[in-house]
Amino acid sequence: MTTHYKILYPVDLSSRSVLAAQYIKTWVDRFGAVLHTLHVVDTKALGLAAEYDEPLSDEIRHLIAKRAADLKYFSAHYFGADVAHTTVLSGDRADEIENFANREEIDLIMLPRDHQGSLARLFHDSLTATLLERCTASVWTTEHLDTAPPSSLNSILCAVHLEQDATLDAENHRILQKLQELASTFRARVAFVYVLDGNENRSSRSAAYLQRIAGMKPWMAQARKLFGNSITFVRKSGDVITAITDTAQELAADLIVVGRTRPGTIGLGRQSHILKIDDVVRRPILSVW
Repeated sequence: MTTHYKILYPVDLSSRSVLAAQYIKTWVDRFGAVLHTLHVVDTKALGLAAEYDEPLSDEIRHLIAKRAADLKYFSAHYFGADVAHTTVLSGDRADEIENFANREEIDLIMLPRDHQGSLARLFHDSLTATLLERCTASVWTTEHLDTAPPSSLNSILCAVHLEQDATLDAENHRILQKLQELASTFRARVAFVYVLDGNENRSSRSAAYLQRIAGMKPWMAQARKLFGNSITFVRKSGDVITAITDTAQELAADLIVVGRTRPGTIGLGRQSHILKIDDVVRRPILSVW
């Protein structure tokens, strides 16, 4: 039995949903994917009580029916009547998206996002940050929906973090698998950037530096086995976000691929570095669990 690639597109029916639809359509077409569009009626945000007493239950049911009709129209208009599987749920948005993704064994969540400033991040995580923290599906996101043509994915830049750690090795393996899938599907070039902090670069004989250099050799051998000797590998020092941004501009990357797990590099707790990269680099980010 053929297993189809599954993409989940959480739709809030805003203008950003319309702009992002072009990107989602491109990825669905390229992968020949099954597309699920999902809208969550967030009862808490709407000030509706969680307890289903009769009057509020009627209100929620009426709203769900209205949003179901809206989502069906939206999905048919932008993706075709036979492409998208539409679902409307009620509850907490992050909880419902996470549960749906797990239940349907989603491969990729494509989630446009609003900009969240530093002050806002101090008080609460965005929906995107929460899903990055919880979900095992890959997550595509950007706040810059009008920067590049959605069909343009010719160059992919992957930010690499290497050290002697079994969980990191497993994540890096998943990243390489995802890159191979993307490169094959979009016929895109692949480049890697590896960032050393300034102290490691100045102390090239430090134990941490030597460990990381030693870890690069088997990883690079694996990467070259998958992509050939034509891949570009850039090593930089300093701030991670600046290094990724500069390299993306130098190589005209259309997509940035990152992992999630390493504190102090591109994970940093509740995934704030990934969102900061999106703020600055102005290209879509794909995060691999």
